[in-house]
Amino acid sequence: MSMAPTRQNLIKAIMTNPSLNDDEKSLLVEEFINEINKEYPDLKYHATKQDVTQTELKLTKEIEKVRLEIKELDNKASKEREKIRLDLTKEIEKVRLEIKELDIKASEEREKIRLEIKDLDKKASEEREKIRLDLTKEIEKVRLEIKELDVKLTNKISETKTDLIRWVVGVFTLQTGLLITAIFMMFKLFKGA
Repeated sequence: MSMAPTRQNLIKAIMTNPSLNDDEKSLLVEEFINEINKEYPDLKYHATKQDVTQTELKLTKEIEKVRLEIKELDNKASKEREKIRLDLTKEIEKVRLEIKELDIKASEEREKIRLEIKDLDKKASEEREKIRLDLTKEIEKVRLEIKELDVKLTNKISETKTDLIRWVVGVFTLQTGLLITAIFMMFKLFKGA
């Protein structure tokens, strides 16, 4: 079942479709007139060729007017697209410059940090060397103290040995003296008794 186009659809097709050429529009106008003639059959006998020509001229003017409006809209749209394209291009260029600036700043920061790390590493190396030298000196001091203590201890041991020998000799002499005295006293006691 095919549906014949309504008058409103035909008018809409003629007015809003910018891709139609003049022949297609003429066919649509003719269809439109046929639709009117079907709806009002007694009109076709009353319309003259001049009426049709005038109607065609009016419709042609309307179509041309619509074409000009469409062309103006297309020009406006083209201008707007070009403006948007230029604005976006400018914005993209701004962003590129900002990115470039950020990259330069980041490079400068990286270089600054690298130099700071190098400086800290140098300071740390100097500090380690200073600590190593201080520890070496401290170790030398401790070694000297140990040697001094070893000498003192050796001397003290020698003195203690000497004192011990003297004491042992003294105790031995005393013991011997006491023993001799005890033996002598025993002889005297035995003799006297």
